Amino acid sequence: MLHRLTHRQLEAFRAVIETGKVTAASEVLNTTQPSVSRMIADLEHTAGFDLFERRGRQLLPTPEALALYEEVERSFVGLAEISRVIEDIRDFRRGSLLIAGMPALALKFLPDAIAAFVKAEPGIKVSLRARSSQAVLRHLSSQQFDLGFAALDMDHPAVTRRPICTAPMQAVLPLGHPLAVKDRLEPADFDEQPFIALGAEIATRSETDVFLAAGNARPQIVAEAQLSASICELVASGAGVSIVEPVTAANFAAAGRIIARPLHPAQPFRYDLLLPALREPSRVAARFLDLVEAQFTALLGD
Repeated sequence: MLHRLTHRQLEAFRAVIETGKVTAASEVLNTTQPSVSRMIADLEHTAGFDLFERRGRQLLPTPEALALYEEVERSFVGLAEISRVIEDIRDFRRGSLLIAGMPALALKFLPDAIAAFVKAEPGIKVSLRARSSQAVLRHLSSQQFDLGFAALDMDHPAVTRRPICTAPMQAVLPLGHPLAVKDRLEPADFDEQPFIALGAEIATRSETDVFLAAGNARPQIVAEAQLSASICELVASGAGVSIVEPVTAANFAAAGRIIARPLHPAQPFRYDLLLPALREPSRVAARFLDLVEAQFTALLGD
């Protein structure tokens, strides 16, 4: 093996081939003429054959040198491509992001964030999977997803879970509903009201039931739905009132489709950020999270 072969020698060899002169090669490499001559001599010694015929100040490559140059040039082209890839990754012109999100965030909130992100970073490909919170946890435990957004009361050894936003649950009312005159709604306000409930299998349903029971409220359950968005659609259609997580309530209220009011006593709802525990977040993921956190603040306040 040619243990003494160096990358700098090959740079000097390439520069001399392309310029035809040691002086010009030294200028290309930003070094001295004796240094280039020494590197060429060392390369010839390592190779065991002459690379150039010296005719005055002109160097003419030998056939062996031309054969070597073809291979060296392929290597340098490969290095140039690697350099471009490094620059693309550094400047966010290349990369991907795989996200799993609970429906409450994956139906509008995350698409809005992704749309803003890909507009700012058009070289990044983002994939979004809408899944239940438990399924989001399973996806992140596979270490194949970059980010997960869920609402959970459980952990997984392969997943890092931390709160990304906590905000109060909201009462949602049809436009023009009499209860809209109130600044906040208490349990008794829901008594005998037509009510769209979360499905019994949803964890938040039991918390809502406890809130209503604290005021001896007995709403008339006219429908059930698994998703906050489905509930808000029913509320917007005038089917009844309900209580949902804050992001969906804020989005529907901002669109002018329903009225949202805080509850008293407040019922906090926490959105969790899930990260694969076996690797650090990429620079792309970190930049996207900055945008998501800013969007939470803009939508729900501090």
